[in-house]
Amino acid sequence: MSSKVNTSKKSAATVARRPALVAAAAMLYTGAVRYLGIDYGEVRLGLALSDEGAVLAKPLKVYARRSPKRDVRWLTLLCIELGVDAVVVGLPLEQAGVEGKTAEQVRLFVGRLRSHLALPVEFVDERYSSAEAEHRLREQGLDGREIRRELDAVAAALILQTFLDARHRDYQQD
Repeated sequence: MSSKVNTSKKSAATVARRPALVAAAAMLYTGAVRYLGIDYGEVRLGLALSDEGAVLAKPLKVYARRSPKRDVRWLTLLCIELGVDAVVVGLPLEQAGVEGKTAEQVRLFVGRLRSHLALPVEFVDERYSSAEAEHRLREQGLDGREIRRELDAVAAALILQTFLDARHRDYQQD
C-alpha cells in the first residue's frame, strides 16, 4: 500500500473552495476578462455583457424574474455558459447619494447571488441609468413597446460601461 498523497484531488478541492481566487488569478495572467452587468428590478433583470477585453459593454437580454432561488440559479448557469469572470450590479442610490430601500433589496439579491456564484461582484452607482437608456432608445426612434422591451438591458449596458470606463481610467492613472 502506497503512502503517496493524491495531490490532484487535494488541488481540485482547494480550487473548488477558492474559485474566486482562481478567477482573479486567471484575469491577471491572461488579461482577458468578461463582465456581466445587471440592472436589478423587482420584475425584470436587465443584463449586459462586456467583450473579453473589458472595453465595451453591450445589451444582452432582459430576464423576467421568477423567484429568488430560480433567478440566482439561472444567473449562475448563464455566467458559466458565457464564461463570465466577474459581475457588476447597479446600486440604486437616492438623489442625495445614500442607500435606500431599493439598494437594500439589491444588496440582499447580491448576497444570494454570491452564495451560489463564486465570482467577484462589484457595485456601480446606477442613478439615472434607466432615464439615460430611455433617452437613447427614443433617439433611435423606438416606440413605447420597443422601449419597454429593451430598456433594462440597455440600462445594464450603461451601468457596465460606467464600470469599464472607470476601471480603464484607473489603470491609465497607475
